[in-house]
Amino acid sequence: RAAFAVIGLVPAAAMVHNHAAMLRTRGYTVVTQPVVTAEQIDNCAMLCHDTLERQLADVEAAGIDPIEQMYRFDSICHRQRRRWDLLLPREQSASWAALVDATLAAVTPIIREAQGPAFTKIVPLMSGAVVSRPGARVQRFHVDATHAHFEVARASPSVRIYNVFVPLVDISEDGDGTMFWPAPVLDESSRALAKHILDAPDSTLDASALDAPTTPAGGLVIFDYRTIHRGLANPEAGGRERPVAYVACATGGARDDHNFPQTSVRDISLERAQA
Repeated sequence: RAAFAVIGLVPAAAMVHNHAAMLRTRGYTVVTQPVVTAEQIDNCAMLCHDTLERQLADVEAAGIDPIEQMYRFDSICHRQRRRWDLLLPREQSASWAALVDATLAAVTPIIREAQGPAFTKIVPLMSGAVVSRPGARVQRFHVDATHAHFEVARASPSVRIYNVFVPLVDISEDGDGTMFWPAPVLDESSRALAKHILDAPDSTLDASALDAPTTPAGGLVIFDYRTIHRGLANPEAGGRERPVAYVACATGGARDDHNFPQTSVRDISLERAQA
């Protein structure tokens, strides 16, 4: 997983080619060269921590247990115990804007080459962070795409959504990062997706085919929304807060309207929260 040489934020052509080939054939690629400074990384990590604390206070004030209940609102989703997804607009801070802009600048040439003639302009969809705290268990294998997106993407090579993870702490191989199942369902139907995930439980998987790559803080993990993956466990003993920023972007007019609902936690009545 060689880092690419960066002049400003433009990757060298040979490395763009290698990363594009990985993204096209395996569904993901890892860029080990940080795209933002150490100070910006620290600022973004603190922003994630402070934002999560404020959001959890709002959740508790609404009458919801912030740890033991699952909930989905317009800026925070508790998708698994002690693992949260935060929506953070680009304008959240100067360091966050720098991270979003640098990420888009670095991934654009890779995605352009990966798609070839089908490429259309990249449109940013959203930015945020997945924060796990000690005690978070390993996730089930899943994809970020809907079944509808699978079908549209299968019909049109220009319609794609990519998620770009930017760890804000160093991630070691097979540590507390993200595990990928390389490309078993890209360009297949949603039925193929279900077959791969549901008919192949962990005990039957070829472990050598799975990859939980090393990624330094500020590096990039670029993956297609259709790529099967899961967040790994954050140990109760010796664990840490693990913030991973992300920038989702699309080509061909693809959209993501399903990950965050419209409802604000501050609009929830106590009666509705209890229900």
